[in-house]
Parts: sequence; structure tokens; C-alpha cells
Amino acid sequence: MNYQNIVEFIKQNPICNIATCEGEQPHTRAFLTNIIDDKFYFTTSSTKSVGKQIQHNSKSELCYLKADFSKMLRIETNIKIIDDKKIKQHLIDTKDYLKGFDRDDPTFLLFTLCDSKATFWTIEDNLKEKDIATIIF
Repeated sequence: MNYQNIVEFIKQNPICNIATCEGEQPHTRAFLTNIIDDKFYFTTSSTKSVGKQIQHNSKSELCYLKADFSKMLRIETNIKIIDDKKIKQHLIDTKDYLKGFDRDDPTFLLFTLCDSKATFWTIEDNLKEKDIATIIF
């Protein structure tokens, strides 16, 4: 397995759950993954609790799942907030759910992943988690 396997899996299964933490309380929510030049981008707002949690603690885990539950992708990562106005504008122009956003709005957060470790999991891997190969990216 390699990074391109991750990209292809996410292209086919773009919705993930992202886990954040506030104090000792974990929180998860679904996000749509945006892929530009084989790099993953996500959007939120600094006024939302998830935005505040990410700014306070960049450590996170993402989980992608095939609809038939035959394969899962888990990514341990650090979230990196970036201020790339070109990417923000591209997403505003191409994603209906971002219509009305302004790339210059300081509360509009764009983030990506860094220092990441990914593992694919199938039912055959159940109870063998420590033996699953990882992909570092």
C-alpha cells in the first residue's frame, strides 16, 4: 500500500468522520474531503466548536468507510490550518455548500493533514490491529 492507494480510496469514499477533543471529551463529525493535486483539504469556521477544538489541539483521527463495510481507512494526523486564498476561492467556486463564503473572512478555516499515519482495515484484520501495515505521509 502507498499514498496513491489512500488518494484513490478517498476519491471513492470522500466522506469521513473527524475526531477532535475538547478537554477529555472526544467529538466526531462528518466532513467532505476535497482533493486538489492529490492533497486533502477540509473547511470549517473558527466560530464553530470544531474549529475551536482544531485550533486548540491539532491532533485528530479520520475514519473513511466503504459503503459495504468491506474496507476502512483510518488516519492518525495533525491538522494544519492554512490560509491559501487560491484554494479557498477554488472551493467556494466549485462547492455549493460554500456559496456565500468569502476567502478573506478570517473565520473561514481551510485545513489539511500533516505528519499522518494511515492504515487500511478489513474484517480479516479484526483483532490483528497491531499487525496492519501503515503508510506515513
